[in-house]
Amino acid sequence: MVRVSDLVSIEADEPVQGMEPDGWLVVGIPANFFASATVHQSSGLLLGAPADVRFTPVGYTWDYGDGSSGTSTSGGATWAAQELPEFSETSTSHVYENTGTFSIGLSVSYAAEYRFAGGDWRSVEGLVGVAADPMQVIADRAGTVLVAEGCSVDADGPGCR
Repeated sequence: MVRVSDLVSIEADEPVQGMEPDGWLVVGIPANFFASATVHQSSGLLLGAPADVRFTPVGYTWDYGDGSSGTSTSGGATWAAQELPEFSETSTSHVYENTGTFSIGLSVSYAAEYRFAGGDWRSVEGLVGVAADPMQVIADRAGTVLVAEGCSVDADGPGCR
């Protein structure tokens, strides 16, 4: 049986995380988090022999930096990709209750399979956890101003300059 601890020289790719709005958020309104992690293959030595290892993302865990976390079996997607209006709740969104600067962490769990010399794929026991680079975001409060026309119609209107 090959275990995750045997994969010392073969590593999974680091996931990439993103959010909307990018780098800032409004207190009390959902921020949308998403991640990019794909099925991929790496080669190296496994138990002293050349091998291929295939990594498949199976879980995503966000540390929202405010004492709460969230998990998902998918990496989520942008609001546009989900055909949702901005600030909609998603399966990977989070609402912040306080202002401040937060460090958002993401860890992706990969299931792994291995093969020697192009043979059949076999399961690796356990999951491989890989962290993404953390994101720094600023949370603040926002106010609104009701206007008759947008800034594209009246560039001198309230809030346009």
